[in-house]
Amino acid sequence: METAVIADERGRVTLGKDVADKYGKKFAMVKMPREIVLIPIPDDPLKSLQEEGKKIPAHMSVKDMKRIALEEA
Repeated sequence: METAVIADERGRVTLGKDVADKYGKKFAMVKMPREIVLIPIPDDPLKSLQEEGKKIPAHMSVKDMKRIALEEA
């Protein structure tokens, strides 16, 4: 969903309560040549990473994970 936002005189942008409720209040800002991208940072990044790791099949090797990551990049 796209929403137009306007920066105030100090360069601040308000994302809104619905965005904060869904994604949190802390973001990494990635500057691209023609855009910026906000990536939510979890309150507990280590816990979030551990939860994602549990989704990986136990039989999958690091080599397989690297191959999949390169294919999806």
